[in-house]
Amino acid sequence: MPVWPTESLMPFVRSVFLGYALCLLGGVLLLAAASYWSVKSDGVRLRVKPGWWRAAVALGFLSFILGIVWQLGGYVQIGAVTWPR
Repeated sequence: MPVWPTESLMPFVRSVFLGYALCLLGGVLLLAAASYWSVKSDGVRLRVKPGWWRAAVALGFLSFILGIVWQLGGYVQIGAVTWPR
């Protein structure tokens, strides 16, 4: 059975780190899709948009936005941010 460091049990890591990882995943997916578009297009539009490209753009955008929302929720949960009243 692996022994986890105590840092992984901190509320900040549990509440915020997953959102950070989702943002990074979304950014990498969007960067890969943009790189493909840049190489394969004429600079204006991509004539044939493969299904995997559309999926990468959609998942990248969704992952990025979900990561931001998750981070904000995590910061509120640990008390680092409060909503104005």
